Amino acid sequence: MMAALGTALMLSSSLIPILTYAAPMLASLTLLPVLFEFGKKYGWMTWKVTALLALMLCADREAAFFWVFIGWYPILKPTLDRIRSKPFRILAKLAVFTGAFLLLFLILAFVLGLEDFRGELLLSAAVYAMLILAMLLFDRVYERAVILYAVRLRNKLIRNTKQK
Repeated sequence: MMAALGTALMLSSSLIPILTYAAPMLASLTLLPVLFEFGKKYGWMTWKVTALLALMLCADREAAFFWVFIGWYPILKPTLDRIRSKPFRILAKLAVFTGAFLLLFLILAFVLGLEDFRGELLLSAAVYAMLILAMLLFDRVYERAVILYAVRLRNKLIRNTKQK
């Protein structure tokens, strides 16, 4: 169910161009209940199914590849959050994100031949800076979403499924 919801959010990136980067971040929130209730193994499976469906169905290839390279962040986040030193924790998150983004950029620009990426190398640096900011904001939003799910939504959802 969460993979279907994630895929639907990914498909929305075709409707509104600004959702190219926002839709994968929103879709990654669908991993939260899976991770919370079933663990990393099912989280990875949900991410893979959503990635495969997004690559097959999403008209916005850039958003689909952004999901493939960044959508797994909520699965890795608890591991990165175990780093005790806050500066090192932030640097580790930025290093993971930078590595994933650079690999994504290279594949989109040189393997898939998306001309938008090749011709706008300086603009890509600005986009990267905005994505770093968005990633840091998303990290905070995801922390709040975990609290919201654990405190307010989880008991309501589990209670409703037990009653049926």
